[in-house]
Amino acid sequence: MKIKATISYDGTSFCGWQKQPGKRSVQKEIENALLVLFDQKIEVNASGRTDAGVHALGQVISFDAPDQVSPNNLYRNLNAHLPEDIRVLKTEKADDDFDARFSAKTKTYVYKFYLSRYEHPLKRGREWRINDNINVDLMIKNLPCLVGEHDFSSFVSKKSGKTNFVRKVTSAKINKISDFEYELEISANGFLYNMVRIIMGTLVDIGAGRGGVSKMQEILEAKNRARAGKTAPPYALYLKSVVY
Repeated sequence: MKIKATISYDGTSFCGWQKQPGKRSVQKEIENALLVLFDQKIEVNASGRTDAGVHALGQVISFDAPDQVSPNNLYRNLNAHLPEDIRVLKTEKADDDFDARFSAKTKTYVYKFYLSRYEHPLKRGREWRINDNINVDLMIKNLPCLVGEHDFSSFVSKKSGKTNFVRKVTSAKINKISDFEYELEISANGFLYNMVRIIMGTLVDIGAGRGGVSKMQEILEAKNRARAGKTAPPYALYLKSVVY
């Protein structure tokens, strides 16, 4: 039986989603829980591979489970065997050809940040502190050019082995959460390695008026990573949701 599950996790102590030898990963923890439950190895696929330190509010995974399983109650049994920094929010039966990665149409990430002259202890490891002299309105004005189908070569890490850098961004906006808290919310049919974090770092450089930083449109058209800003830290990035 094909199972679709929605999960949430705190990425702080993980090497990322994907299994890596000798390291703690979200994928391995879930597969270990399935091994205990069903006494057999079950491989799990995810909608995308989050990096080390990145969190998930609504990551989607898929796997094959024994036919006698009650799909809607499986999440309870899984949570009983998972560590506290991973929780299965929902499990359901899916079509046999469903694949969490290849069936996904749109993924949404949010990057949380706040404006302050000092680090807030309760936001440490969850949101990125930005100096309060930044121009958030200028950041917002530089977002619309990202929407649409573009070559995002300027916003991909050099570590990426991909050769196709074209992605379709369907939405890009900054939400105001409070007087000093914000989040960048961006949706696309797919994301390149570190794409959201580089966009966020570039926005901050633009908003701070740092010398030598071009406008977002110019950076996008340059197709050159060196023209974009720094890569924002991973701990404030969240995979929010996946649409199928």
